[in-house]
Amino acid sequence: MDAVDHILEGLEAALALERELGVRTVEFSRDLLAPPAPERRVAAARPTMAPPPASAADVKKPAALEAPATVAQPSSEPVERPRDPNAAFDFVFLHDRPLSPRGREMMDKIVAALGRTDETAPVVFEKPIPRAKMYVVLGALALRKFQPTLRGAPGMWLKTARGSSLLVTYSPEYILRFREVTPAVDKIKHDMWQSLKEVVRRVAEQS
Repeated sequence: MDAVDHILEGLEAALALERELGVRTVEFSRDLLAPPAPERRVAAARPTMAPPPASAADVKKPAALEAPATVAQPSSEPVERPRDPNAAFDFVFLHDRPLSPRGREMMDKIVAALGRTDETAPVVFEKPIPRAKMYVVLGALALRKFQPTLRGAPGMWLKTARGSSLLVTYSPEYILRFREVTPAVDKIKHDMWQSLKEVVRRVAEQS
């Protein structure tokens, strides 16, 4: 996925948020859509005599890179878990690409707060989509990928061609782009959480 797709996804979600907040005009620089400048090639320097390598005992890892032995470092590679193709989940999250380690951590917390696990409410980013009572689409790109004929903004409920209920909400990767927690960011998180609680409520009504 190229940089323009990321920019357009962020712009689309930002415009939806601004409409909710009552803002009528949004300004942005068209320079954001300009392709990146080509990288300059640097001529390789002539090889020089390197000092003898230090022994492992003499090399000390910088403090910033050291991690406690008991803390597992997250992997950026998606972990595929075996699933029964005939299983029906209460709800399934759909995302357009594998989540980053921080995005995966955020989704784990959300799923746990909803009383589910990754096994009972998985995040799917490739077809085929497993059968579920409801689907939660994380972001505009995921909606375009899995339901290209549908259009919707965060918080909207839609129906698939097969009649399944589908909620559109924000991608965790979009929320993590904001470095500072502002009232607007708090509103995004609040709206997303309220929508997800509605998913659980609707599932309970169907049980």
